[in-house]
Amino acid sequence: MEKKKRNIVEWAMHYRQIIIMVVCCLIAFGIYSLPNMRKNEFPDFTIRQGTVVAVAPGNTAEEMEEQVAKPLENYLFTYKEVKKEKTYSMSRDGIVYIQVQLNDDLNNKDEFWSKFKHGVQNFKAQLPSNVLALQVNDDFGDTSSLLITMESEDKTYRELSDMMDDLQDRLRTINSVGRLTVQGMQQEQISVYLDNDRLAKYGLSDQVVAATLFQKGFTTTGGRVKDAAYTKPIHVEKSLNSVYDIEQQIVYSAPDGTNVRLKDIATVKREYPDVESRITNNGKKCLLLSVEMKKGQNIVKMGEAINKEMAEFQKTLPKDVSIYRITDQSKVVDDSVANFLHELVIAIVAVVIVVMLLLPFKVALVAASTIPISIFISLGLFNAFGIELNTATLAALIVTLGMIVDNSIVIIDNYLEQIGEGKSRWHASIDATTHFFKSIFSATCAISITFFPFLIVCVGQTHDFLLSFPWAISIVLGISLAVASLLVPFMQFFFIRKPLKEKVNPETGKKAFSFLDVLQKYYDKLLNLCFAWPKTTLGIGLASIFVGALLMKQIPQQTMPTAERNQFAVEIYMPTGTSFEKTSEVADSLEHILRRDKRIVSVTSFKGCASPRFHTAYAPQLPGTNYAQFVVNTTDDKATEAILDDDADKYSVYFPEAVIKFKQLSYNEASSPIEVRLSNTNEKVLTGDAEKVMEIMKAMPELTLVRTNFNEPQATTMIRLKEDEAARLGITNATIETTLAMRYGSGMSIANVWEGDHQVPIVLKSNRSDHSNTDDLLNEQIPVAGGLKTVPLRQVADLVPSTQYGQIVRRNGVPTITVMAETKRGCNAMQATAKLQEKVKCMEYDSEADSENVSDKNVSDKNVSDKNISVKKLSPGTNVVFGGDFENSEETMSPVMMALIIAAIIIFFILVAHFRKINLAAIIFCSMLLSLFGTAVGLEIQGCPFSVTCTLGIVSLMGIIVRNGIIMYDYAEELRETEHMDVRSAIWHSASRRMRPIFLTSAAASMGVIPMILGGSGLWMPMGTVICYGTLISMVFILTVVPIAYFLVFEGTEKERQRVLDMEKE
Repeated sequence: MEKKKRNIVEWAMHYRQIIIMVVCCLIAFGIYSLPNMRKNEFPDFTIRQGTVVAVAPGNTAEEMEEQVAKPLENYLFTYKEVKKEKTYSMSRDGIVYIQVQLNDDLNNKDEFWSKFKHGVQNFKAQLPSNVLALQVNDDFGDTSSLLITMESEDKTYRELSDMMDDLQDRLRTINSVGRLTVQGMQQEQISVYLDNDRLAKYGLSDQVVAATLFQKGFTTTGGRVKDAAYTKPIHVEKSLNSVYDIEQQIVYSAPDGTNVRLKDIATVKREYPDVESRITNNGKKCLLLSVEMKKGQNIVKMGEAINKEMAEFQKTLPKDVSIYRITDQSKVVDDSVANFLHELVIAIVAVVIVVMLLLPFKVALVAASTIPISIFISLGLFNAFGIELNTATLAALIVTLGMIVDNSIVIIDNYLEQIGEGKSRWHASIDATTHFFKSIFSATCAISITFFPFLIVCVGQTHDFLLSFPWAISIVLGISLAVASLLVPFMQFFFIRKPLKEKVNPETGKKAFSFLDVLQKYYDKLLNLCFAWPKTTLGIGLASIFVGALLMKQIPQQTMPTAERNQFAVEIYMPTGTSFEKTSEVADSLEHILRRDKRIVSVTSFKGCASPRFHTAYAPQLPGTNYAQFVVNTTDDKATEAILDDDADKYSVYFPEAVIKFKQLSYNEASSPIEVRLSNTNEKVLTGDAEKVMEIMKAMPELTLVRTNFNEPQATTMIRLKEDEAARLGITNATIETTLAMRYGSGMSIANVWEGDHQVPIVLKSNRSDHSNTDDLLNEQIPVAGGLKTVPLRQVADLVPSTQYGQIVRRNGVPTITVMAETKRGCNAMQATAKLQEKVKCMEYDSEADSENVSDKNVSDKNVSDKNISVKKLSPGTNVVFGGDFENSEETMSPVMMALIIAAIIIFFILVAHFRKINLAAIIFCSMLLSLFGTAVGLEIQGCPFSVTCTLGIVSLMGIIVRNGIIMYDYAEELRETEHMDVRSAIWHSASRRMRPIFLTSAAASMGVIPMILGGSGLWMPMGTVICYGTLISMVFILTVVPIAYFLVFEGTEKERQRVLDMEKE
C-alpha cells in the first residue's frame, strides 16, 4: 500500500522540535537585532534639487536675465532628467540663481550631477566674457544630522576657529561622520585704504599700486641647485609678513631717488571687514558646525559617539566657551523610535489583554503568544534584509497586530469545534489548520500585495516615504501566517486538551456570565431581524456608503502634516537693497522679544545668510543682506504649538517694511502654503496682473503676508558718459568701471599673509568702499593721461537716478510672478486655495466672453470678495497655475488614489482566483465600500484631515473586510456543499459561527492602534483613526449587510436551479 504523503502542517506537527528550535533562534535574532539595527525617523529621502549660480558683476537684473539666465535655461532643458515645470531662475543685480528640480523617477542623482557639471563647464564659454563664475551646487539637498554652535562673548573668531578645528579633528575619528562644514567665521584681513588725493600728488593710480603689491605677494617656484651629489630647492623669502612690512613697501621710486612707500599714500590696518552676514546664538557670537552622516550608517549610534567626544572636548575648553546643539537629528530619531516602540509595546499589551479577557485562558494564551513571536521574528528579518527601523516600519507592526492574532483565532476556533465533535486532538489540530489554510493564505495575500501598487505608481518623496511599508507589512503577515500554520497547531494540541464547556455557577446552578455568549445571543437576534428585512438591511448598507462619500468630501485635505518638534524657524525678508545693518536691527529686536518667552530655550540667528538644511523638507533660502533667519528651540513640541499660536499672527507684520514668516517645520516641501503663479511672455503686464491677484488675496480673512517674489524696484545710480568730453580726455566706459569697481567695491585681494595655517588676505580698498554718498561719486577723481592727471567724474559723466527690477523670476523658461501668502493659524490651506480658485477663475481672460461684454468693464461677483471688490480681468496670455500645498497635493494624492484603485483591482482578482466565482468576488469587492462610513466618521470625530497615511489605513481596512468576507463565505459555501443547506441557512450559520472571530479581530485591531491615536502624531494619528473607527463600524456592516448580500444574490440562483430541476422531473 502506497504511503500517504504528508502536507506541510502534518510535517510541522511530526517534526515539532525542529520548528520550535527554529522559532526560538529567530526570536533570539530578533531580540538581538532590536538595539543594533539601523534606525531613522523616516526612510531616506532623495532630494532631487540643486542650484546653478552665475556671477557677472556690473550687470543689471534685466541684463542677467537676457544674457545669462535665458541661455542657461535653454541649456538646462536639453537634459531630459530636468523637471522643467519646477525649475526656475532668479535674476538679480550681477547674479543669477537657478533652482534645478530633477524628475521624480530619477534615483541616481549623483550620476546626473557629475554629467551636468562637466557639461556646464564646457557651456561657460558660450556665456558673456564678464561672467566670472559659474558654479553648480549639487549638495543643496544634503541634510545635516547635527548643527553645533561654539560660542563665546570674549574670544576672537580666530581663537574660536582654532578650537573648532580641534573639535573637527575629534569628530573625524568617528567612522559614520561624513562631511563637516563650518559657517559664521569672520575672516580678519589687512586692509590697505588708498588716499586718492595723495595718489594724484605722486601721479600714481590704483592699478599701479595693485600691480606692485601683487608682484610682491606672488609666490612661485625658485628653481633648484643641482649637482652630481645633491639637489637643493631654492625658496625666496616673502616680503609681506606683517602690517609693518606692508607699510614699508616701496611702490614708486622718483628720478631724484625719493622712494614712495605704501604708508605715504595709504592707511594700512588689520581689521574685521564690515560684515554682510553673521551667526549668533542667544546673542553671543559663534561658529556653526554642520555634521553630516555617511549614507547607510546608524544615526543613533553616531549621535552617541559624537556625544561622548563632545563631553570629553568640553572639558578642554575655557570656561567662557561653550558648545551647544541647536539641532540633533540623532536625538530626534532616538526619541521618535523610542516613542513608537513604547506605543508598540502598549498596543501589544492592549491586544493581549483584549484576547485574554474575551477568551478562555489557555485559548487566549495560544492566540496572544503569536503576537510577540511574530513581532520579534519580523524584527530579525528586517535586520537581515536591511530594512531600517523607522516610524513607517513601526507603524506597519502596529497596524498588523489585529491581523496577526486573527490567523490564530480562526484556526483555534475551528480546532475547538472539531475536538468538541469528538475528533482526536492530533487530527483536529492538523485538519483545522489545513481546512482554513487556503482562506487565510488568500486573505493574507489580499492585504500584503495591495500595498505594492503605491511603490509602482507613486514617485518622488512619496515613493521614498512608502518604500519600506509594503515590505514590512508583507514580512509581518507572512510570518504570522507561517506561525499560525506551523507553530500554532502544536501549541493548541499541547495546551488546549479539552473542548470548551459552559461554566455553571455551583451555588445557583445557572450558566456563568460570558460576554461573548451574551454578544452571540443578541447578534443572533439581530441577524434574524436582518433576514426578516433583507432589502431594508441592504438599503441601510448602501445609504451608509452614500453618507460616507458625502462626509469624505467635506473632510479637509492635508497631504503631509506638520512635524512634532521642539523647534521652529522664523524668516525675515526686507526690501531689496536693504543694508545688513538695517536688517540686523529688525532681527535683533525680534530676537529680544522672543527670548523673553520662558518657553524658548535658544534662538540661533542667521543674519545675511541661511542655516544649512537641518530638516528634510525645509530647504535653505537664498542669502542676502535683506534676509535673516532664526532657528528657535523650545522646551517641547507643545510649547512650539503654543508659541506659534501666540506670536505668528501678531509679529508677522509687526515691523514696517519687514515680512516676518513663522515657519512650523513640516513634511511639505512648499515654500508657502498658498501660491498663485502668473506667467506671460510679456513681462510688462505681469506686475499689473499680480497686483490684481494680490488685491483679491488681501481681502481673504484666512490669508496673511500676501506678497510676490517680484521684489520691490531697487534704486540704482546710472552713470551716463558725456561722450565728447570723455573722448577728448581719452576716458572710456572701461576706465570708469575699473576705477569705480576698485574704489566702491568690497576691495581687491592682492596677496596673503600666512600665520602658520591661518591665512590673512591683504585687501586693497578705498576709504569710500564701505560708506559713501552721491556727492562722493560725483567728485571721484578719474585718471587721465596714463594716470598722470585726474578729473572729477562730474566733468565727464552725468549721474541719473533710476530704478531697476530687484528680482526677475522665470519658471519653465517663461517670466513668472508668484503671489504668495501664509494661512492664519488654524486655517486649512487646501480649503483656502479652493476658495481662492473660485475668485481667480472669475478673473481669467476669456476672449469670447470679453468680446460679448466689451462695454461691461467692471463685472461684480459676490464670490470675489467679501468687500465688494469688482472683478478685474487678467491680461490676455496670462497663464495661472496654483502652487503651494495645492500643487503638492495634486502631485501626491493623484498617484496615491490611483494606487488605491489598482489595489482594489488586485483584491478583486485575488477574490476571483480564490472563489472561482465572479459573483462571490463581486459581492466582497463591493463590500469594501462599507469602509467609507467608518473612515469618515472617525476623521470627523478626531478632527483629522485626509492625508497620505489615511490612504494606507483605508487599504488596511479593505484588507480586513476582505479577510473576514473570505472566511465567512468559504464556510457558507462549504455548508451548502457538504451539509446541503439552503442559501439562507448556510449564510446564517456561517455568519453566526464567524461572529466571534470577527469581533475578536476587530477589537484587537482597534485596540492596537489606540496608542497611535493617543500619541497625537499629525502623520500617524489619521491612519490610526481610520483603522480604529473604520474597523469597529465596518464590523457591524460585515456581520449584517455582507450575509444579506450573499443571501439576496444566491437565493435567486437557487430558486432558478430548483425551478429547472422541477421542470426536468416533469
